[in-house]
Amino acid sequence: MEALHQSGGVPGGWRFSPPRGDAAAGRRAFVDFGCYTCHVVRDESFPALAAGEKQPGPDLSGMGSHHPAEYFAESILNPNAVLVDGPGYIGPDGRSVMPAYPDMTLAQLANLVAYLQSLSAGGDPTLHAHHLNPPAMAAGVAAPTPAAAVFLVEVNEVSPQQLKAFDDWFGQSGMDDLNNFTGFVSLQTFVNRAVGRRQLVTVFGFEDEAALQDFLTQAQAAEAPAEIRALVRSGEGSVFHSTLLYKAPGLSLP
Repeated sequence: MEALHQSGGVPGGWRFSPPRGDAAAGRRAFVDFGCYTCHVVRDESFPALAAGEKQPGPDLSGMGSHHPAEYFAESILNPNAVLVDGPGYIGPDGRSVMPAYPDMTLAQLANLVAYLQSLSAGGDPTLHAHHLNPPAMAAGVAAPTPAAAVFLVEVNEVSPQQLKAFDDWFGQSGMDDLNNFTGFVSLQTFVNRAVGRRQLVTVFGFEDEAALQDFLTQAQAAEAPAEIRALVRSGEGSVFHSTLLYKAPGLSLP
């Protein structure tokens, strides 16, 4: 019991998994709870919205192909777990605009998660382009991008002006600049506003430790792009050797 309390009450190796639900019943729950008034699901026919009413929440089309069940469950139960810095996501109080559902039963939650997982088609692939998971290539055309084995996580406090500058760089030449580094595999970014100041979290993925060390050396050289030097600074970021899960769209996307 003492060891359990020291670990926050969570047994070692424990992973939350919602019970198996029914997607058809989940679709009904999606309508009953009014989810369609905030979220677009392409190729679905839901009740018509009132004149002038808009759907401010993220488009859920195809999301079942990108996220596990526990991600959807957390998003419903605790929408403030991940805050996306963008219009329609965060209210004036700095919290998610998504409402809480205290009356939702466990069965309804499981069914709703099953429905969201069933949404595997019709999504915009650019919403997840920042993971750099390329489409399958024909045999002999090109080798697939290798999976990252080591990750560098940098956290930088930024002003709105700095955030705009990084956003412009990501949207223009950022990926080309990063792809010039041998062994660079992936980039993930998001903005954390929960601490009162904007924190830009950048996750660089590399093929191996040698590629990471080369990047740290070259990224701080005078000839490296100023944006990369600012992100990496003195190489004091955290290094991880297991896959990280970040649950927000890329910084340079709407």
